[in-house]
Amino acid sequence: MSKIGSLKLLMIMSLSSLTVACSTQSIDKPTSVSFKDKKDKMDSDEVSFKFSAVRSYQSQLMPMWFKNLDPDHQSGNLPIALNSPLIHKGLIFIGKNDGHMKAFEAQTGRLIWEKFDKGDYHSAPVAFGKNIIYGTGEGRIYARHYMTGKIKYAVDLDASVESRPVIYKGMIFVHLRNHKLFCLDARTGKIIWAYKRSVPYLTTLQRVSTPLVKRNKVYVGFADGYIASFAAEDGVLLWEKKIASGSKFVDVDVTPVIRGKTLFVNSLTNQLSLLDSATGALQRRMPYTPSRAPLFTNKGIILGTIHGELVSLDKHYQELKKIKVSDGPISSIVPWKDYYIVTSASQLLKVVHKRTFKVTETFDLGHVSSAVFGEVASKDGMMAFMSSRSRLYVFK
Repeated sequence: MSKIGSLKLLMIMSLSSLTVACSTQSIDKPTSVSFKDKKDKMDSDEVSFKFSAVRSYQSQLMPMWFKNLDPDHQSGNLPIALNSPLIHKGLIFIGKNDGHMKAFEAQTGRLIWEKFDKGDYHSAPVAFGKNIIYGTGEGRIYARHYMTGKIKYAVDLDASVESRPVIYKGMIFVHLRNHKLFCLDARTGKIIWAYKRSVPYLTTLQRVSTPLVKRNKVYVGFADGYIASFAAEDGVLLWEKKIASGSKFVDVDVTPVIRGKTLFVNSLTNQLSLLDSATGALQRRMPYTPSRAPLFTNKGIILGTIHGELVSLDKHYQELKKIKVSDGPISSIVPWKDYYIVTSASQLLKVVHKRTFKVTETFDLGHVSSAVFGEVASKDGMMAFMSSRSRLYVFK
């Protein structure tokens, strides 16, 4: 089953227009947004849109610019972007799925550099020292200087790098499509250890869990319904726990998170499980199926579910509030000022007030086939994400 099918969204329509609109659910007066279509002098193969808005209210999302990074494709074979950007030192890094890694000036969208890697991208780059590190669908890990794009090393891992690289104490941890977990030296790219999971299922979701590294331990979910813990330095298996059951699609793809000594993890077909992070012992199950990792706050936990619900729980896991914000699964929940930015497998981005838990604004990505499957980057007063239609959006 494809990744699109796993998120319950059929996205096979071609994009017939390039329109972006802002609307609000709480303001009676209309909002108009205008933009100009022009070729960026340093990025001539892409359409760059810059926004100037006339607003009758104070929006929490001010569009700065966006770029069309759609690769060339045949009619009827619509490419779907699953990757995410990185905001770092005044630049925004994003892979265009024709095999080019690009660095843009964050304030203006001006292209600073681009390098050809061959292959597409499934996650976001990460920063380490003076380099950015990322993987490709061709199975390679790259380290490039963030200012120039000059390559430091490239390591062939033989299968598509599906997860975002995780840096911990000078080590890189990545999860591959072939159910293999790698640990590499972040400075040299040298492989330190690897673990290959034997998965007996013929039908999986073709997604992977991003490793969680905490207190010298690595936690990662696998496509056979298990969550496992490893020693970070040498890859010794410490424990494993089956949390999802069924004949197919039991993949534990939601990235695990830890609060205190409790590990939160689930698959897209099973309820949220709370485990003892030291032993893997089940503490309890909760009647929710998150589509992304829980967000911890000072007051409790925020969950985004596969049913498009946003749920607020207190520190004792009692439900405080729940609202329906999307017809598709939630893909990201990002704190933004006094609000949460919520993206999903639908064309509408929602702004939800933290205190009232009400939707205050909606941003329309412009087409019924638009969605956000990757992660939303938020840093230095800016927010960026890539839509499934390969549009890079940047807000302030």
